[in-house]
Amino acid sequence: MPKGVSRAKKLTLVPTDLLERLMRISNREGKTLYSFMSEILEQALRVYESRHTLQEVVNFFEIMETQKASGAVITPVDVLTYLIGEVYPSGKEVLCERWYESGQWYGKYLLDRFHNQNQVEALGNLLAVTRWDLNEVLVEEESEVVKVRCVSPLLPLQNTELLVRFVEGVMDSLGYKVKNEDFMRGIVLLEFEKT
Repeated sequence: MPKGVSRAKKLTLVPTDLLERLMRISNREGKTLYSFMSEILEQALRVYESRHTLQEVVNFFEIMETQKASGAVITPVDVLTYLIGEVYPSGKEVLCERWYESGQWYGKYLLDRFHNQNQVEALGNLLAVTRWDLNEVLVEEESEVVKVRCVSPLLPLQNTELLVRFVEGVMDSLGYKVKNEDFMRGIVLLEFEKT
C-alpha cells in the first residue's frame, strides 16, 4: 500500500481482560495499541498462511528456548550418528549414563519452565521438534501411566538406546519409573508409572 494512503478500519470486540493485557504490553513496547494489534495480526496471518498454527509456533519457540537453556547445539544427524558410532563400542555404559543424566536435567527444566502446564506434553513436543529425526512421536498420559512411542526407520540401534536412556532420565525427574521398556533399531516403546 502506498505511503500516506489509509487502510479502511473495522471495529472488533475484544474481551476486556485481553485488551488490558494488550494495552500494557503495547505501552511497554512504546507502540500504539492500534499498531501493536496490527503487528500481532500480521504475524498471525504469516503463520496461518504458511500452513501452521499459532500453537505450533509457540510450542516450537518454547522448545527452542529449552534447547538454548540446556546448551544444546544443532548438529547434523549424520555427524552425530558417526560420533556415537565411534564411541559406542567401547563407551556404551558412559554414553548411556550421560544421556540419562542429560534427560534428568531436561526433566528438571521442564518441571520448572512448564510448572503451570503439562510437562509430559512438553516432553512430547521436545521429542517431536528437536530430537533424533523422529518420524513419529506419541507421548500420552492416562491416569498414572505415561506411554512413549517413537519411530524413525533411519535411527541406528545405538542411537535408539541413547534415546531410551534420555527419555528415562526425563521421566525420572518428572517423578515416573519405568514400567515396561521395549526397543529395537528405530522403534521405542516405553511405559512409565508415577512413583
